[in-house]
Amino acid sequence: MKLSILFIDDDVNLLRGLRRILHKHREDWDITFMDSPLDALRLLEEKGFDVVVSDMRMPEMDGASLLSEVEKRYPGTVRVVLSGYTEEKSVLRTIGPTHQYLAKPCNTEDIVSLLDRTLALRGVLRSEPLRTLAASLHNLPSPSALYMRLTAEMRKETSSMRTIAGMISEDVAMTAEVLRITNSAYFSLGSQVHDVFQAVRLLGLETVRALVLSVGIFRQFDKTPELSALVHDLDVYGLTVAALARRFAREEGLNDGLRDQAFCAGMLSVIGTLVFFDAEPRKTKDVLRRAERGEDLSTVEKELFGASQAELGGYLLGLWGFNDAIIEAVLYQDHPSACVYTDRSALTCVHMARAFGPRWPLGERTMRPVSLDVDYVRCLGMEAKVKAWMVALVEQDPEPKK
Repeated sequence: MKLSILFIDDDVNLLRGLRRILHKHREDWDITFMDSPLDALRLLEEKGFDVVVSDMRMPEMDGASLLSEVEKRYPGTVRVVLSGYTEEKSVLRTIGPTHQYLAKPCNTEDIVSLLDRTLALRGVLRSEPLRTLAASLHNLPSPSALYMRLTAEMRKETSSMRTIAGMISEDVAMTAEVLRITNSAYFSLGSQVHDVFQAVRLLGLETVRALVLSVGIFRQFDKTPELSALVHDLDVYGLTVAALARRFAREEGLNDGLRDQAFCAGMLSVIGTLVFFDAEPRKTKDVLRRAERGEDLSTVEKELFGASQAELGGYLLGLWGFNDAIIEAVLYQDHPSACVYTDRSALTCVHMARAFGPRWPLGERTMRPVSLDVDYVRCLGMEAKVKAWMVALVEQDPEPKK
């Protein structure tokens, strides 16, 4: 069955060009082009589409509003913004309803690879083992009310960094936590940050949103002395992985957006483990004991739970509206070569941080939870660089004495 894709742009010449360059994919894709967002919504009522790709600036309805409607009416449809309109408010409003943002101008290969990658990710997230696992867990975490309000605010035309900072400031405990983490060594800002607005400006909206989500989720599990200690250890571990992932991104020369994605994904990379421990503490301890004896952690998780903590974490981030790059980095953090596309990305940095970074804080003895994916490293041609990182990190954190 062909994949159905709907392109919407009021620029008729651009649509004509897209029709021409995507013609060679007609065997695999059923593509429809429309120049009216209102007509597109009417067509969606008559015919379902797997993917909707929309321009941002259109006279009848802008892309953020259109994709918000698509999200409400057809939540299973993949939503992509293809636009050269990069003003802060407009890009900000696509955070919730959009899976991917692709800036104009872009070539055919960019569009095709983005769609292939996005659809492959959706396939994994909709897999039966993951759906079965999620349905079986009775205490799945849910985003805090503040997180939901922030996401809704980001979609408004009147939204700004100051309004986002004002909402965070209303929650005294969250304000204290955001400022504490912002001023910690994880961000290495060099000067003290004294108010939330300054933190939002320095960290960026996606990082702040991820931070608010993470703090809210970890709060939900801080119930018993045992879980409280585990929550603290996992929180510190996730933030350390995040800082190291961003460091790798910087050393690789990745842009600011990819550095932020690496940090967000690293920070959120252990949510699945938290859920496992809350739902099945005995089974989770069994997983850790087997991993300490040398078995692959994610393989044992799949055997006992039906999916790994990384897969469960990616699934949850998909439900909560994070962009695909962050979901991908969490989902494939253990085995990045399983990802449909191999390139230097947030995933690369999170995997390296997990493989070479802090030791896993759970279990009876110290270990690193992820083995380096050698095939992935070779495919990227990063062997020499990875060896240098390995030497530097081992010197900083030598193997513990037995």
